[in-house]
Amino acid sequence: MIIKFLSAMWKIIDLVCYLTALAFIIWGCFLIGKTLGIFSIGISLILIGLATEYYSSQSN
Repeated sequence: MIIKFLSAMWKIIDLVCYLTALAFIIWGCFLIGKTLGIFSIGISLILIGLATEYYSSQSN
C-alpha cells in the first residue's frame, strides 16, 4: 500500500516539475519577445497534449 502511494506521489511530483519547467520556459520566451512567447505556448500545448495521450494509452 505504501509503495502504491509513493508511486502515485512520484507521478504527481513529476507532473508538477514538468509543468513548472514549461511555465518558466514560456516566461523566458516572453522576455525575449512576444512572438516567441506565443509560439512557445503553442509548442507547450502540443507537448502537453502528446504527454496526456501517451499517459492515457499506457494506463489502459
